[in-house]
Amino acid sequence: MENAKKQFSLPSIFKLKPKADSKNDDKASKFPIGISYLYLAIPMYIFTFGWLKLPFALIMAVVLTFGLFKAWRDAPQIEITLFERRNIGKLLILIVLAMIWVYLSGIGGFAFQNYDHMWRNAVLEKLVTQEWPVIITETGAYFDKPAALIYYFALWLPAACFGKIFGLSAAHTFLYWWCVIGVSLVFILLSALNKKISIWLILGFVFFSGLDAVGDFVLHNSTNYIWFANNHLENWAFGFQMSSLTTQLFWVFNQAIPAWLITLLLLCQKDNRSVIFIYSFSFLSCTLPAIGMLPILACIGISRIARTYDRTKAFKENGKPILKEALSFQNLVTGVLTALISYLFLKSNSTGNSGFRMTEIKKLMMSYLIFVLLEFLVYYFAIYKTQKNNPLFWTSLVTLLIVPMISFGPHVDFVMRASIPSLIVLYTLIADSMKKNTEAGDKKADIIIAVLLIAGGFTAYHEISRSVGTTIEHSSNDEVTIIANEIDLYEDGARGNFFGEYQDSAFFKYLAKN
Repeated sequence: MENAKKQFSLPSIFKLKPKADSKNDDKASKFPIGISYLYLAIPMYIFTFGWLKLPFALIMAVVLTFGLFKAWRDAPQIEITLFERRNIGKLLILIVLAMIWVYLSGIGGFAFQNYDHMWRNAVLEKLVTQEWPVIITETGAYFDKPAALIYYFALWLPAACFGKIFGLSAAHTFLYWWCVIGVSLVFILLSALNKKISIWLILGFVFFSGLDAVGDFVLHNSTNYIWFANNHLENWAFGFQMSSLTTQLFWVFNQAIPAWLITLLLLCQKDNRSVIFIYSFSFLSCTLPAIGMLPILACIGISRIARTYDRTKAFKENGKPILKEALSFQNLVTGVLTALISYLFLKSNSTGNSGFRMTEIKKLMMSYLIFVLLEFLVYYFAIYKTQKNNPLFWTSLVTLLIVPMISFGPHVDFVMRASIPSLIVLYTLIADSMKKNTEAGDKKADIIIAVLLIAGGFTAYHEISRSVGTTIEHSSNDEVTIIANEIDLYEDGARGNFFGEYQDSAFFKYLAKN
């Protein structure tokens, strides 16, 4: 029909029904989406009353509560009945997998902790033992003035609250369970996008990685890393690095879990009513991933508009409902205010590391080409046939190609962290492609993807193997697994990552507690 309404159509994996409309959907629920909102909002409540002056805290709490209520009311229903008898067993397995994965990561100190936990334990220790805002008044060689703890520490705040009452050890235990809840929600949202609970889908998520073992072999001629071992594989390409999902959890869980959850929540939305609200929580929890999330957010927002735009109507007629949807209370008021307060807080660090700069790609061109090919391009080639018309395919691909060209600070942190949202999108596209290949009877395409996933899985295997082996070794020698707080964040050489002189900042002048 010539005048038929033309709509933009996303792949099936990105469509959630707005409400139950059949007998089979009677048990569909907004609950997992709503609980995910609450999980992200709780640290913001704590930050509000812990860092802001009481009048501002009360205003922010009211705005946050009303926005949370509106977002929950507008939340999409997931298309899987989690608590139906046939899914209860799978749901329990999903939660147990989350418990095991988080346990092996070292969170909570029950298993071996990688080197980065030293600083993360120190952040939690400062949050538990110091008054909020955390201010160090002593001056030294690095700081001429008092300095404040200014960091994206949202994930630690619930555990820090618990620790202030029951002690630091209890805070570590609480942090473990808080992360288990977060990972379980990630698994549930991933299942919602897949429209069913699949243990294979979850295991694929745990082991998802670029082909680091192949890259290490190509550049370093080492066969030891290809086979079963416990080496850290991902730093094989000089000047570039992306992390497997297991590595993200085992090394930078405070950024990874919120970034995974926020990205999946954005993919779950049926409209634009809450996208800014959801995104705003990324500032205080995963700042660098938040930057890499911006293209994904824009793609999702524009795609939702294109899907509902009626070309048979005038632009003005289309514009009004589009603006009404995008300028919802939770977006325009709660989301903007949450992002603004978080930004002002993070911006108040006037003595942090060096800022953004362009990577010297010309000097690293061959390393860059091999890196992008083995880290993600091989997957995009494998799913091109089924995803080439999906804007998220191109948006995530371009983002992953660009982030290695940007550097922040002295290391490769930006490419490792800013790539996280696009890697999550890539995995959902892979899952969708495998489903479509199966439905079309294209076994060859599925086999190719499976081989790539298995080859990439060596990276996660090495991380897990190191955790299991070292934990057993420590236990047999009666050694503690948790890395002791051997450093003081204020005195350590990396203190500029965590503390900064703050006196001239707007946040501490006008908003923060004295």
